[in-house]
Order: sequence, then structure tokens, then C-alpha cells
Amino acid sequence: MRAVLTHTVIILTLSTLLFIFQADSHQWFAYYHSAIEKGQLWRLVTAHFCHTNGYHLLLNGIGLIVVVSLFFDTFKKQLLLPLLLFSAIFISLCLFYLEPTIQGYVGLSGVLHGLFAFGVCDELRKKDKWGIILGIGFIVKIAFEQLNGPAASTELLIGATVLINAHLYGAIAGVAYFLFAQIWHFSKVKYLANT
Repeated sequence: MRAVLTHTVIILTLSTLLFIFQADSHQWFAYYHSAIEKGQLWRLVTAHFCHTNGYHLLLNGIGLIVVVSLFFDTFKKQLLLPLLLFSAIFISLCLFYLEPTIQGYVGLSGVLHGLFAFGVCDELRKKDKWGIILGIGFIVKIAFEQLNGPAASTELLIGATVLINAHLYGAIAGVAYFLFAQIWHFSKVKYLANT
């Protein structure tokens, strides 16, 4: 339980600090395609802790607290930070290689979709009906965004275009991480059983 709270506080604190020093932090930590091309690979992770304005930070902060609260039992067993780092890198690499025309990106929302997807997968593994409801809602939300684009009200609030494909890549990252974790767990159990 302590690890869940500690990791949540670390994520919120880092995001808040980067927002306080936004002018400098964006210059050094935001996702810029050209900067990553030049070898500034830390941006693959740090961009997700940067935000466009206070509303963007607040929305993502609340989102993090909601996701962690919904899947608290899951994240007591699965550490948040490794999943967050995997999702951040996965999203950034997808943007870099699949969408090279996107020159800039900041925000935690894609990573939140990764955490949510992982949580849903874990609920489904436990055969929890709640997981089915959340999973269907999550798929509908992603599909709606892909078909209709981002909500104009959200874009107005955060002062930027909502990059809906980051949400899609985040969801894929969460599922992929869950599958890797299951394969690792089963191979470990099988190895121990054979020794």
C-alpha cells in the first residue's frame, strides 16, 4: 500500500515541479521530435510529466488519483512506476516512428490510459464483472475518440490539441505490459516447479 501512495505522490510532485518551472522545463523536457532525433532520449519519458497549463495538470492529476483509486488492489501488487515508464516510452516511440509529423507533445493522459488498461486487464483476469463494465466503457471511449476526434471543450480548457492517438498507444501499452507480466509470472512459476 505504501508503494502505491509513494509512487502516486512522486508522479504528482514531479508533474507539479515541472509545471512550476514550465518555461524552462518545456525547453528541456517536453517531447520535441527534432530534439529526440538529435539524441535527447530522456524526452521520451519526461514529456509525460510536462503540461500545457494548470487545467491540464489538474485534469491529469485528478485522472491519476481516480485510476489509482479504481485499481488500488492491482497497484498494490504491480508497482506504478515501471508500468508508467514502459507506457511513456511506448507512447513516445509510437509518436516518433508512426507519426513523425507531430513535432511536440506533453501530458500524462496517454500514460493514464496505459494504467487504466492494465487495471482492466487485471480485473478481467480475476473474472470480476466490474472489469467487464470498465473494459467495455474504456473500449467505447477509445473508439469514440478515434471516430469523432477529441472534445473541443477539453482542447479549449488545456489550450492545446488533444492527441487522441497517445490515448490509443497508452491503452495498447497497458495491455502489452499486462501480457508481458503474465508471461513472466508463468515462466517463473514453471521454472520454479521444474527445479
